[in-house]
Amino acid sequence: MKRVIVISFALLYITTLAWSQGITRTTQSIIFLPIDTAPSIDYKYRDGTALLTDGRLLKGRFQYNGRKIFVYRASSQAAKQRIALSMIKRLVLAGSDTLVTYRSDSTVFVRLGNRLLRQLTDGSPMVLDRKFAVDEDRGKTGRRMFVLDEDGTVRKFTSLQKFNRWFYAYRERSGKQTSDTYLNQSEIVKAVARLNE
Repeated sequence: MKRVIVISFALLYITTLAWSQGITRTTQSIIFLPIDTAPSIDYKYRDGTALLTDGRLLKGRFQYNGRKIFVYRASSQAAKQRIALSMIKRLVLAGSDTLVTYRSDSTVFVRLGNRLLRQLTDGSPMVLDRKFAVDEDRGKTGRRMFVLDEDGTVRKFTSLQKFNRWFYAYRERSGKQTSDTYLNQSEIVKAVARLNE
């Protein structure tokens, strides 16, 4: 009996000592640290015109919110309306990134299938990307490039190497002089912007 009492007091003493020192058993939690997260883009309100898929035409100020929605205001005093990317057929916004687009006054977004894409070149072939910045992220294109060929086929490029191969093959087919050097990201963007000149 004395042993049970001694063991009980010893356990009580050890647990009291552990609690008083703040030693508690905690469950492990996993913390994810983003490694290569790009800084978020500060999208601005832009004057523009949108043609919606239901045929309505909206004129006013537009701002991309970074989450598949454009915020629309008919005037500075009007209430905000949210317009999903799936509702927009064509959108023209004031301002442009002259490093990547062919236009110097505005940026054009067009619907291609079920995607809304930024138009980088006009004419045939038409080069597009899936970036919704006007000039907030200068000189940068989206991770994927899309090319609408003369025959209406859409090509999707996920790597710079494949896009370079297509670019050189197109330049050779069109009879334009090409060099044998591989273009990096900034060079290919400038070359694409002048593709149909």
